[in-house]
Amino acid sequence: MREFEFVVEFDPGADPLMDVFREHPTLTARSSTCFTTEDTMWRLDHVKGSPEALDAFDDLFLDETRCNECLDAPNCDTFREYHVLDRTPNSRTVYTYREEVHRCHSIPHHVHQHVGDGVVFESRRQDGEYRWRVLYPDDRPVGELYDAIEAELRDGLHLDVVHLSRAGNWD
Repeated sequence: MREFEFVVEFDPGADPLMDVFREHPTLTARSSTCFTTEDTMWRLDHVKGSPEALDAFDDLFLDETRCNECLDAPNCDTFREYHVLDRTPNSRTVYTYREEVHRCHSIPHHVHQHVGDGVVFESRRQDGEYRWRVLYPDDRPVGELYDAIEAELRDGLHLDVVHLSRAGNWD
């Protein structure tokens, strides 16, 4: 198995949620679990920051009328629901469930199309970056996935490869 790590960088003003991360540099969101099929995606995100940053995060992230994952459009028209599992003044744990993932041009959608069932993700949002690590089978070409993601990026989003290496340090 290989590990493919890449980052989507957001210019200021390109995405309201990522602007919240930029405006609150200590705000972080880390997915501990993210699973996807062709039709559904579900994940757990652990978010940490100041009470003010978390209030701004809640206002956008938990709004079920907007998509937090689209790369090509600010909002796709798919079903989504969010549940706050844990809430403290400085943290949140959020469960996300998405349907019709094939209609949302997101990282989980593109990776599933290229890797298939059983793909494992890890992601982290901070400042203007949305960083992804993907556990990737040795026999799959990474270039096709990179090209597919890059082709869907709207204005103000940029894709950079961090590394491609043997899988390790998945805790």
